Amino acid sequence: MKNLLLSTAIALTPASAVMAADHGDMFRAEADPMAIHASEFIGMRVYRSDVETAADEYAGVQQDWDDIGEINDVVLNRDGTVDSILVDIGGFLGIGENQVAVDMKSVKFVADSSTAEDLDDFFLVMDAPVDALKDAPTYDWTRQVEAEAEELKQETAAAGELKDDADALAKDAEQTAENAADSLKDPFVKDGYVAASAEALTSEELTGAPLYDSKDEWIGEVSQINLTEQGKVDTIVADIGGFLGLGEKPVALKLGEMDILRSDDGDNLRVYVSMSKAEMEQLPEYEK
Repeated sequence: MKNLLLSTAIALTPASAVMAADHGDMFRAEADPMAIHASEFIGMRVYRSDVETAADEYAGVQQDWDDIGEINDVVLNRDGTVDSILVDIGGFLGIGENQVAVDMKSVKFVADSSTAEDLDDFFLVMDAPVDALKDAPTYDWTRQVEAEAEELKQETAAAGELKDDADALAKDAEQTAENAADSLKDPFVKDGYVAASAEALTSEELTGAPLYDSKDEWIGEVSQINLTEQGKVDTIVADIGGFLGLGEKPVALKLGEMDILRSDDGDNLRVYVSMSKAEMEQLPEYEK
């Protein structure tokens, strides 16, 4: 299938890719030859079909397919899955221009048999009636941000009411300690930042985000996101360097070993890894 890119540098890498041995399955030393990359995925055309596209391949674009628009971005969940793809639709069959979020499961990858010699050639097709596209809501991630801000405001007010209740505070502190003991990794906390919202986190803004170590010291930036064939975020590749004499090099890190924080004003992302500088120096170089 054709190389899939979810932003300027994101790759879908199957679980069979070569793993670095020094840290178990936490890192990748190289990409699988059949990895699906992201840079070509953004901007790809999406087609609509009234009838089910049951075949795995078709000879070129079919006459009954409508070109409904192109992919603008991809929305990622914090659990490592692709939530949806943002498609700019409009300009056909009377449908006005609109950006909609399409569930990844609703998009089929269909090979192009007219270019059999090119194993990377494929189409993106949705089995959807025109009315469904006409009625599709406009995607607006700010609604989720506003809802979370209101929820945080309510939680803050509720916490203020507990200040005079010493017993309640003591019980809350005890529960927090128990949760921390059960956790594999305490989340990174920084003033002026909160954990990034899954619904508002896109591959485009995550690519290029600065990377910090366990001492809150800058060590590089995110350059690539690797996904499995099932659409889960597998690893994040970061270009590290400029410290302790280490030249810049790419390394692959597991998403579960990171904390992604967003500034309170929503303008900046930071990625934290629970490793020291010395440990980062020992990571194998990732071959893009």
